[in-house]
Amino acid sequence: MRVPTLLLLSAGLTACATVDPDAPPPPDPIPSVRPAEVLQPGFDPAFARSDLLATARERFGEAAVQRALASSTYLFAKRFYGMVPPPPPGAGADWRAPTPTALLIREGGQWLFATADGWRPAKADVAADIDRRIAEARLWSEQAYTPPCPDFGANLLLLKVPGKAETVRQSLCSGAAADLVQAALTA
Repeated sequence: MRVPTLLLLSAGLTACATVDPDAPPPPDPIPSVRPAEVLQPGFDPAFARSDLLATARERFGEAAVQRALASSTYLFAKRFYGMVPPPPPGAGADWRAPTPTALLIREGGQWLFATADGWRPAKADVAADIDRRIAEARLWSEQAYTPPCPDFGANLLLLKVPGKAETVRQSLCSGAAADLVQAALTA
């Protein structure tokens, strides 16, 4: 009598844990009042996702973020500097190093890059590089968190492609996700 009950419970839990890769992404679980300027230690995927969305909202607008999240393929990327560059000449005492950010979607067979003024086609060579990187098994087999190495900084990535569940990555050293972030920032 106990074995069938355990089998039923196990099957039920397995069914609950199955992720539909084409399901819409979860809602922004931690509403960010404003984007993070400094990344805190550790890896919290919900915080990383929330920060990426908040940063994109600030830089590109709510409409761009909503369009991206409604798309079947999107890529949010953000880079925090490790060794901060020196302030530009004439910068005030409150100067902070920028946090490069990118938002891309794939529509109509092409990558589109968000700007403060709307969308533009991504550079063709970079778009091809992004497609190549997304297709590599290296990206999908890499852990969601890459531990730190000296002076590297940090890369945050939010990626959704057809047939795969949305993924959030944080890279504090080189790796497939860090390479994809760098490509996205140059699109």
